[in-house]
Amino acid sequence: MTSLPDWLVERAALDEVPAAAKHRLDAADAAELDHRVGALRDDNARELAGYPVGPAIAQIMTRVNARPRRSHALRNSLLGIATAGAAVLAVAHFAKPRPAIVGELTFSDDDDGVRAKGKARLVAFRQVGDKAEQLEQDALCKQGDVIQLRYNAGGRRYGVIASVDGAGVVTLHYPLSEDAPPEATAVGAGTLALPHAYELDDAPRFERFFFITAQQPIDLPQSLAAIHALAIRDDSADAKLDLPQGLHQASLRLRKPDPTKDSQ
Repeated sequence: MTSLPDWLVERAALDEVPAAAKHRLDAADAAELDHRVGALRDDNARELAGYPVGPAIAQIMTRVNARPRRSHALRNSLLGIATAGAAVLAVAHFAKPRPAIVGELTFSDDDDGVRAKGKARLVAFRQVGDKAEQLEQDALCKQGDVIQLRYNAGGRRYGVIASVDGAGVVTLHYPLSEDAPPEATAVGAGTLALPHAYELDDAPRFERFFFITAQQPIDLPQSLAAIHALAIRDDSADAKLDLPQGLHQASLRLRKPDPTKDSQ
């Protein structure tokens, strides 16, 4: 019998187990797996029931706005997001405390976020009231904007999403843990939303999101090292990542006010 790691139980609950990891489920104790998946779903159901979509967004935003502003402290506030009208299981965090699972931003029926096929893309949405506004490349944003990302891997099976800002800070968005194994970089087919939104902090000039994709599991530390190397460059807002062969990259840049120019 093989004990399963938390990330693989999460994927089993989402029915998104990578093909390369399915043998581990077969070798695991079926009763234990059913128990852990059931407990995970019950836990998420309780959180979703406690945070109905409309009131929860307003409640969480009130709490966020009341907190002291520390540079990057609210960057990963991770306001939970689930599909409006249909509760979906968010990627779970077994470590406590857990962020509150709220509700997804409301998208119009004719906006699928990513229309290009065969090419990996990232799309950002900003919360405006109870709606979501799509942000194009170089859209102007500001501190306090709540952003959610949608992605489409363009047919590739694995992906990593991370961002770098004008202060040189790198943030991992998918997978959620920097010590996640390569199998945890598996992504689903079609256009998907990251399970959490976050609030922009006071970093100046830009926020740039990278989507690294591949047909094989991705070495997460190696990818993050490439992003950290870019973050300290003067041209980090424009340059491409230096990645090994077989890895593909797409990026989306949001512009932010530059206090050095505003003061002139």
